[in-house]
Amino acid sequence: MEINMSVKNAANQYKQNDREYIKGIETPHGRIKIIYETILINLDQLANRHPKTDFVSFGKCINALKILSSSLDMDKGQDLAKNLQDLYIYCSNTLKEYLEDKNEKKIAEVRNIISGLLEAWEEIRK
Repeated sequence: MEINMSVKNAANQYKQNDREYIKGIETPHGRIKIIYETILINLDQLANRHPKTDFVSFGKCINALKILSSSLDMDKGQDLAKNLQDLYIYCSNTLKEYLEDKNEKKIAEVRNIISGLLEAWEEIRK
């Protein structure tokens, strides 16, 4: 009986942690926010590992930028969507250039862009 309760308590704790982990993912706005935050976290990890490359963090940044780009509705968004797509491509290319020349300013530049976009995105929600 005690073992059954322990398993049940563990399962309930797991479910609670899972809900807390994915807080914000229930809305499209929250999902985009999470993607921006993911990029920022991984850019920080790239900067912390400099001059070595954290390829996992690099890959997460590139994938997140692809997700953001592919989520744009080019028909409805028109110029704004096109500008965002260009910005995401620019960030991706800048990170790829970082792999070649290890110039930390490139990480900082992408971080500035994504931070600005996240800040603007959070303002939309208000």
